[in-house]
Amino acid sequence: MPIPEPDLKLLRDIFNSRRHEADMTFDQLAEVSGLSRQTLLNISSGRYNGDLRTWLKLSSAFEVTLDELFAPLTEEEQRAIG
Repeated sequence: MPIPEPDLKLLRDIFNSRRHEADMTFDQLAEVSGLSRQTLLNISSGRYNGDLRTWLKLSSAFEVTLDELFAPLTEEEQRAIG
């Protein structure tokens, strides 16, 4: 049985949830992560999913591992496999 594709729309939710948990503005997160404010706004709105480098910077800024950051994607896959 093939592994289902992750729902990349969840990336927006993951990003917004972590940003709110960290209580960071877009400007603060841009400064800490080294990503542009526009990139962060695009991720927040779902217009851009980012790449591995983007999410590594975000995981560092949120002080979590990449596995922790992407846990909701993994949980969704597990539900789909069932």
